[in-house]
Amino acid sequence: MKRLTLVIGVLILIIAFLFGCARPERPAADVGVPPKIILRVGTGDSGEGLNPHQEIIARFENENADILVQLEAVAGRDYYTRLLTQIAAKDAPDIMQIGDDAVPMFASKGALLPLEDYIKGTYPLDTQMYLPGVLDPGRWEGKLWLLPKDFTPLGVYYNKKIFDQFGVAYPQDGWTWTDLLQTAQALTRDVDGDGKTDIWGIQLTANWTTGFEYWVAAAGGRLISEDGKRFVGYMDSPETIAAVQFFADLYNKYKVAPPPADFNLWAGGNTEFENGKAAMRIFGRWPQARYRENPNLDLGLVGVPAGKVRANILFWSGFGIFSGSKHPEAAWRFLRFYAGKEGSEVWKDWAIPPVASVAEAAGLTTDSLEGVWIRELNFLAPRAYVFTPYWNETADPALRKALETVLTDPQADVAAVMKRAAQEAQAALDEKLGQ
Repeated sequence: MKRLTLVIGVLILIIAFLFGCARPERPAADVGVPPKIILRVGTGDSGEGLNPHQEIIARFENENADILVQLEAVAGRDYYTRLLTQIAAKDAPDIMQIGDDAVPMFASKGALLPLEDYIKGTYPLDTQMYLPGVLDPGRWEGKLWLLPKDFTPLGVYYNKKIFDQFGVAYPQDGWTWTDLLQTAQALTRDVDGDGKTDIWGIQLTANWTTGFEYWVAAAGGRLISEDGKRFVGYMDSPETIAAVQFFADLYNKYKVAPPPADFNLWAGGNTEFENGKAAMRIFGRWPQARYRENPNLDLGLVGVPAGKVRANILFWSGFGIFSGSKHPEAAWRFLRFYAGKEGSEVWKDWAIPPVASVAEAAGLTTDSLEGVWIRELNFLAPRAYVFTPYWNETADPALRKALETVLTDPQADVAAVMKRAAQEAQAALDEKLGQ
């Protein structure tokens, strides 16, 4: 029995030894290596629009082995709702993409970190590298909260086919509202003689209030006081009234613009330009890629015309750091890459990059189309939202209703309509301000 016990004991020792040898050792490389920082990035982009994000993230991770970046995409109108819910729960992405008119809301709610200390800190950023004006939409109350992603001013697309067909000269940089009217009149045609317009001079933006801000700026006006407290005296100023009158006259008096197809659709829902039935269209850069491939179009582009002054407005989105981020320095390292020269090297294949040297090296500043968008950055006027976080709840509905009124009623008293709009916007603002 003792001998049997001894044999069993030896076997147990042998088995234990063999299992011990077979047990995998932890790789030496993992010993003492700290876990990677995980950053979350929120975006409202979708589909192919996510490709540049993913490419930039891959390049960043290749150069920053201590950080992993997770892209969180929420398409559509639910994006801001989700962000606000996450912010309230203190669980928002470390980096958030925000559109221009939402900057005051997110900044005033304390959802973002101011960037000045980071810009001058351990990982500095040269803000002089950016194209003119593209940093400004990321500011609120004297502080910089976001860095630029993509942007566009307004321009006037024109179809060279129609201009050539009727022997009308192409519009030139530095043209005026008078030039616009004369050109549009020359191109508005009843081709088959049935008393109906077949070719329109220009497709306009109907009740799209943001696009309409250009007309007010070009007339030398503004829609709100600099202190953000007054619409009366601005939305109903002589300059604003002149802008509304000229805009309405293009539709109703001169009849060079097709009537809005549907006020419920963005910019009136018109499709005449892309269908080859309008010679010009005032709009942003968004549809340019598909316009270039449209067989109905031989595409040209020129800056928007000057009224009393030469002006344009900017549409923009950018990236900021969540104030509740647990890794603010790592988030800054990614943000300066995302919105810096490295990121611009990717954005240039999808949009106009915000970094001037990248745009120039890519030949965009001299391109017949892209160069127009870049030059128009020299004429930017501040949009109304930068003076109040309440623009969308107060003035936007009143201005939209005013535009719909003057476009559908050729006999409308524009001055009276704008006075009423200013009063409605003021009452809504006063309520927000507790006055």
